[in-house]
Amino acid sequence: MTRNIPVLPLILAALACLSRAYGQTSSTPVILISIDTLRADHLSAYGYKPIKTPNIDSFAEHGTLFTQADCQIPFTMPSHASMLTSVYPFENQVEENAVAMPPGAVTLASVLRSHGYKTGAFIGTVFMEKEMGLDQGFDFYDSPFHYDAFSPISGTMFLGATPGSPNAGKDRRDGALVIRSARQWLAANSSQPLFAFVHLFDMHKPYRNGYDGQLAYVDRLIGTFKQSLIQAGLWDKALVILVADHGESLGDHGESSHGYFIYESTLHVPLIVHWPVGTSNHPARIDDPVGLIDVAPTILDFLHLPTPTSFEGNSLLGGRGPAGVYGESVHAHDAFGWAPLRSLRAGAFKYIEAPRPELYNLQTDPHELTNLYVKGSPKATELRGELMKLLARYAPKKPVSGRTPSPAARALLDSLGYLSAGPKTARGTPEPDPKDRLPEFRMYEDAQLQLYHRKTAQAIATLRQILTRDPGNLLARRDLAAAYVETGDFAKARPAFQQVLTAAPEDYMANYELGFVEERLGLLKEAKEHLETACRIAPESKQSRDELGVVDKKLSSAGR
Repeated sequence: MTRNIPVLPLILAALACLSRAYGQTSSTPVILISIDTLRADHLSAYGYKPIKTPNIDSFAEHGTLFTQADCQIPFTMPSHASMLTSVYPFENQVEENAVAMPPGAVTLASVLRSHGYKTGAFIGTVFMEKEMGLDQGFDFYDSPFHYDAFSPISGTMFLGATPGSPNAGKDRRDGALVIRSARQWLAANSSQPLFAFVHLFDMHKPYRNGYDGQLAYVDRLIGTFKQSLIQAGLWDKALVILVADHGESLGDHGESSHGYFIYESTLHVPLIVHWPVGTSNHPARIDDPVGLIDVAPTILDFLHLPTPTSFEGNSLLGGRGPAGVYGESVHAHDAFGWAPLRSLRAGAFKYIEAPRPELYNLQTDPHELTNLYVKGSPKATELRGELMKLLARYAPKKPVSGRTPSPAARALLDSLGYLSAGPKTARGTPEPDPKDRLPEFRMYEDAQLQLYHRKTAQAIATLRQILTRDPGNLLARRDLAAAYVETGDFAKARPAFQQVLTAAPEDYMANYELGFVEERLGLLKEAKEHLETACRIAPESKQSRDELGVVDKKLSSAGR
């Protein structure tokens, strides 16, 4: 007879034993600050001139500024999952925002907690809500949000109502509230070894004051937080790391935000390490390429704690970064059926694997304006070969099953442009290069803004134009159907939703909306079928249950 033994406790117990053999467990406080959507080259410490960021820059005093740090994927949830587990996105398969981290993951927090650290996280957005699994290893995880569903096609979240919470129905909270919560927790736990993870979402679209205006505000918040650390006596003795999860294109290469391409405007992030007073031999500046996947191993190395075997990153304490830095975005593939993008950066050169490959010398061409790729060129061949080796070496052993959310309320976050897990191109069909589909993607973003601002007629025209050019665009078709619902044109909405469900039968939104449409058209039996499917997908969905109740009542009254 066999029995299942939990693996994570055994791993952490083994790490604790190793640490005793490795040396005395460190009690140095560790504070990791992540500023969402902050591109490195907008900080004055990285050479930016239009505004000053003195508080963020000050972290480099008695510290190390990494000038060439890249994230592994330009999306909030996947980037943080990769950083906190030191695992590549394609390995843990958390490659989109609406994918939860698998249970049992070995995280930086779980390792530190196993060595006596008190661990706390303070979160600024619903995309890192506790339900997404990033809470693993944290004693306290402050994320006062709730989402009730996401669409299997788009991965877009449906915000849930959390009774009594001021953040009910919101996708974010002001960084000042995040900082206040972190300060309170630090004050209550400062007498013991601690690890605090602080996440600010204020830089993310939609901007209230423009991108640089938001950055100036965040810099002031960072200054306030630093002063609180000084007053609490933590600043001089703590290891404090400031990073961003990804950057923002701001129009570079035709992309307005992030997640579509993998150019340096969205991959290049700040990484600044403030060392505790009394430590030495750390360079003020490191110019070698490094990745966020290297942050957790570096922290453990500094604390003289053993690194878990699951971590794929490298400690940066040796002064040099890894041999190659990986980057990816499968967004265009998952959302629209276009080709995925993957890259490898080594030294000055960066190779992007795409239907039309790209090669750049970032030392002479930091904005990636001149594609040096020539088929068969030695450098491209070398980097592509290394990229393929890395993908093969860390390929997932088995599919990762994330957590299933419990849908209820409908508050679509289309204004954020988050998409995932959508239509796949038919096997054997060449996938379009995202560079070649950029016009359609920008039209899709325009349509989302039109819907957000309730310019429904314009959105319908834009979505129909997209479908003329790209008939297989499932997201555009689903959004067109939803726009028809907004105008009350249920007869046009129904066949569009039916086409969507032919390709994605488990899409919650399409099932619910089609049931709603069919009820309005008097097709009660059909409506009941689709609403029951929506309720099966989302057992706690109040909107689906309520609509199904309306249909059942009408069927009962009609004697059917």
